[in-house]
Amino acid sequence: MRAFWCRSFIDQNFKDNSSYNIATRALRFINDKIPKNPKLLKIEFKEKERDMGTKLLQRQVKLAINRNYSTGERRNRGRIITAQLYDLFAKKVRLKDRIYLDENTYFKLSKDFLLTCMMNSVHPSHYINTMMQHASTPDFLAAMHLDKATYNPVLGLIHRVHDGYGDLIDWEYRHTPFFKRFIMDLQELNKRYFFYRDLDQRIALYHGWLDRILETRDEEF
Repeated sequence: MRAFWCRSFIDQNFKDNSSYNIATRALRFINDKIPKNPKLLKIEFKEKERDMGTKLLQRQVKLAINRNYSTGERRNRGRIITAQLYDLFAKKVRLKDRIYLDENTYFKLSKDFLLTCMMNSVHPSHYINTMMQHASTPDFLAAMHLDKATYNPVLGLIHRVHDGYGDLIDWEYRHTPFFKRFIMDLQELNKRYFFYRDLDQRIALYHGWLDRILETRDEEF
């Protein structure tokens, strides 16, 4: 599979509407939501290494706010500094750049993402698991339909990918009877459960609806 696909380390220092920036905001959103884990990555630097890392970070921030370069050029130049930072941290801890979902399916992790993990002393799997916990469409739809939704950049990223970012759309799947029925059902969801005004109850109903519709998925392929 593609790398964890469009995260750019320098994008944490500026903002645009690119896929890079959307992915970066999604990761920043969950930084303080990752459960505390006693098995943190342990990285210890000598004074010379700390000074080098500090200077590299300062260079990247200075580059990020330099309006003499376009956003794309700042991102391209920032990748060079990110690679240098990654090499500095990778001397202290080695992280595998792949996370397997099964024997044939895996995420290939970018250096930008791995650097973020190392700088925050968090294993990549904890980042991804926490991100997926904030990617519940039933929870989001229930809150949105009751006018209680709050900004969630993780779902924002997923929805943008679904709309075409990253060229990851499975067009064959989109033309299946199941997907068409799913979209039709989705449009009726709020009307079907309109009289349930409690958020927790609405969330439970939406999760039950999704479970039921997924149970029939294999029957329609």
